[in-house]
Amino acid sequence: MTAEAETTRAEGGASASGAPAGGGSAEARELERQLDELRQELRAAETRAQENLDRWQRAQADLANYRRRAQFEREELEKFATASLISSLLPVLDSFDRAWSTLPGQFRRLTWLSGVAMIHSQLRGTLERIGLVEIEAADQPFDPALHEAIEHESGDGRPHVVAVLQAGYKLHERVLRPTLVKVGPKPTTAETEGAGSHVSVPEADQQADQAPGARDAAADAAPAATG
Repeated sequence: MTAEAETTRAEGGASASGAPAGGGSAEARELERQLDELRQELRAAETRAQENLDRWQRAQADLANYRRRAQFEREELEKFATASLISSLLPVLDSFDRAWSTLPGQFRRLTWLSGVAMIHSQLRGTLERIGLVEIEAADQPFDPALHEAIEHESGDGRPHVVAVLQAGYKLHERVLRPTLVKVGPKPTTAETEGAGSHVSVPEADQQADQAPGARDAAADAAPAATG
């Protein structure tokens, strides 16, 4: 065999031995490509999973907030469902208060008047049990959120309530009706002690007991009153 033939044979062998190496490199590249695709799919799946988790957490928070709001609204509805009815009964309390404030002391112990006083007490007690509270106003600093001034006295200093013209009430923490008041400078101690004030039924009864001859006058007036 000539030298030329030997060279040709050697080159052919080299080409044959190099073919497997080239095929292995292509397979590795394909595997790397598939691995990259799997990595991308995994990252996309993780992103979707995180988004689903975030949406679920937001939904849970929204549901909890809705339940709290619904519970609060239900409690508020229960607390103030009777507001309209109580408002319509306040003039009845006003009538009782005016009647007792103008009733002469010697008549307060009459039997039928004691029955009326008991009805008044029962009505007020029932309303107080469901949340009605009378607003404190006498000799208090004027508060426009609680008081409505319909009369004024001139003077210096912070305005005070010098007279209560009509009682005001709150239902729980909400003002149902403001107190109608007369506003002026803060009275001195002597003026406060001498000023007339609203007299409740129990106080009126105590005054009747303390008044000299009140029981005798009431007994003498009973036949005339019943007649």
